[in-house]
Amino acid sequence: MWFRSVVVGVLGCLVLGMACGAASMLACQLAEEPAALWKAAREGDLAGVRAALEAGVDVNAATPYGATALSFACDRGHLPIVTTLLESGADPNVKDTFYGATPLTWARTNEHFEVLTALLAAGAEGADELLMQAIAANQFPLAEAVLKSGKVSPTTQAVAKLQADARYEAPWLALFRDVSLEGVFGELTEAEQAALLGDYELETSTYKLVVATADDGKLQAKLGNGQLGALYVLSSTELLTGTYRLKVEWSEGRVTGIATTMGGAAVRFVRPGDKPAEKPTERPQPPSESGETETRESRAAEPFQPDPEDALVSSANWPSFRGTQARGVADGQNPPTEWDAGEDRGVLWRTSIGGLGNSCPVIWGDRLFVTSAISDNANTDVRIGLYGDVDSVEDDSVYDYVVYCLHKKTGEILWQKTMHSGRPAVKRHSKSSHANPTVATDGENVIAFFGSEGLYCLDWEGNEKWRVDLGFLDSGWFFDPGYQWGFGSSPIIHGNQVIVQCDIQENSFVASFDLQTGAEQWRTGRDEIPTWPSPTVHVFGDIPMLLTHGTKAARGYDARDGQLLWELPGHSEIVVPTPFVARGLIFLASGYSPVQPIVALRPTARGTIELQAVDGTADATSDAEQTGEPNPLAWSVLRGGPYMPTPLAYGSHLYVCANNGLLTCYDLQTGKQVYRERVRIGGTAAFTASPIAADGHLYLTAEDGRVAVIKAGEDYDLVSVNPVGQTVMATPAISEGVFYVRTVGAVIAFGR
Repeated sequence: MWFRSVVVGVLGCLVLGMACGAASMLACQLAEEPAALWKAAREGDLAGVRAALEAGVDVNAATPYGATALSFACDRGHLPIVTTLLESGADPNVKDTFYGATPLTWARTNEHFEVLTALLAAGAEGADELLMQAIAANQFPLAEAVLKSGKVSPTTQAVAKLQADARYEAPWLALFRDVSLEGVFGELTEAEQAALLGDYELETSTYKLVVATADDGKLQAKLGNGQLGALYVLSSTELLTGTYRLKVEWSEGRVTGIATTMGGAAVRFVRPGDKPAEKPTERPQPPSESGETETRESRAAEPFQPDPEDALVSSANWPSFRGTQARGVADGQNPPTEWDAGEDRGVLWRTSIGGLGNSCPVIWGDRLFVTSAISDNANTDVRIGLYGDVDSVEDDSVYDYVVYCLHKKTGEILWQKTMHSGRPAVKRHSKSSHANPTVATDGENVIAFFGSEGLYCLDWEGNEKWRVDLGFLDSGWFFDPGYQWGFGSSPIIHGNQVIVQCDIQENSFVASFDLQTGAEQWRTGRDEIPTWPSPTVHVFGDIPMLLTHGTKAARGYDARDGQLLWELPGHSEIVVPTPFVARGLIFLASGYSPVQPIVALRPTARGTIELQAVDGTADATSDAEQTGEPNPLAWSVLRGGPYMPTPLAYGSHLYVCANNGLLTCYDLQTGKQVYRERVRIGGTAAFTASPIAADGHLYLTAEDGRVAVIKAGEDYDLVSVNPVGQTVMATPAISEGVFYVRTVGAVIAFGR
């Protein structure tokens, strides 16, 4: 866990005996509690930092991920704290174990240039590289900050001067005005110069580099773009033009190649006579059973074949996140495949919903439910797109936490109920809200979950039946708990149970409550960091198996008593996709780099299972012969898992949509990749909502409010792109031929 218990610090002091008075007790506690130093460094609390250091906290005390107080202070740009920590012996080159980032990395990423200068002056490594990167990226403030540290070598300053002078821009010229080139560059011998003259070609193309002698007798280089630049000699093996740094490769007095960097990638020019034979551009296709070579273009696409199991999870009711058992399938309902909200084409109704909420629409009978957090003065901006910002939204407004009930056929608001009012206990991410969890219903009860603001049960008319306070549920960045992102796991109903999964910064757990009274039935602690999946229950034989996903492990419990049945460690540090069952297999996925597994697990799994790549197409009888049991992993891959959207099992395939719209299709039973295609719909094609399916079509909803409809099957076929007209973060729902979308400001129903 991120923080040690305060009890540990107190007990440590008690062991010292009565010699510690009240003030000494506090000092002893701080000395055992580096979390106090980390917290003060994050929050810009200079007095708190000094108090922790004076109490004996190690200035280089590291979190489980190797970050220190200096890492946190540099990330946020707290210069006085950075200075204090460095003066107290903080290591400026400490590197965390997850990102491999140093304090200098955080300072540069967030453009805290004064902090960057202080770090370099204190001995942080990388001044030369940073300066050259600043010039290449035309980042003048960064270059200025690096030079100010006084840690750049004379040679690099000279090289940087040549690069910057080529821009002929006043600020750059002034920055290097006092840098001298004298004594920096050497001379090539006549033999070396002669050996360099001639044409060079890239190994993989005809893009040329020509080294020739100019009228003034100096060597010059001509690249494929036709520009000439003087070659200043750094040594007998390194040259520099006005744009590229070149490294000459010599072998027995002969030039064998010139290496440089183009477009951010290292490339190598060779003499035409040394150029290797070109490789074939197309991979040969394996022959078909008839002996003829089969290609994707020549092979006729097989028609989509519905699976009887999909019909079992398809109904007019959509009772929780992504419908029945989180499957997201609604066959036999014939929803539309084309519409345009801007032109009111296909729009049956639209109803504005106050505030901001990312909960998905849930449907039972003629009723549709969503939640929202409403405030008159709140920051309700949602920033969409592909980015990696970890900041929390600053907002201290008072919110009403509201459940809405709409008539599914007209959009009329039948009732709305405020469950709680107050300032949020936890901040939200810029893509998040204070009403993320989706409600669950069984047609009589409505379960609404607002994280730290409580778990509630309402009857069919919106009357409160019970509420449970689950305490402070702090979800945020595993690496730095100072960033809060908002709670996201949705509740589920199984029989007479309400089950919630709460993976938070401290004291994570999964728990069951009586549906009728709210009484706690059982609670099982979890050694977990914050995650956002919802749990799922699937009955295998006589065991109702509760499926949960997490960073430390995916786990299966007996839903009757919370006893652990199996665990599969080793997943992404941030887990969002929800587990589900299809064709008798448990599917798990997560996609926060570098660990991105997709797993098909057999329900007979028990105990601790090792995560490994398993080819589901291979003969798996060997394990059974040796152990008496088949491999619990039916198939698995270690790369390609989705970050946000939950995968979709439909027909005989598993569809995995990445945040960037890369859609990969796998054979559901074997894991063999069928295709991988980019969903090209233009605009801000970022995907957070999970895909759903109906009647042979997949529905992929982008954040900017466009829904791509794709034919299901073994060939990628984009049917249509349909505008919703507003930002969409929530997964849509389907019921009785109508496609329901929850946007940031409304619920919209689309039909034929």
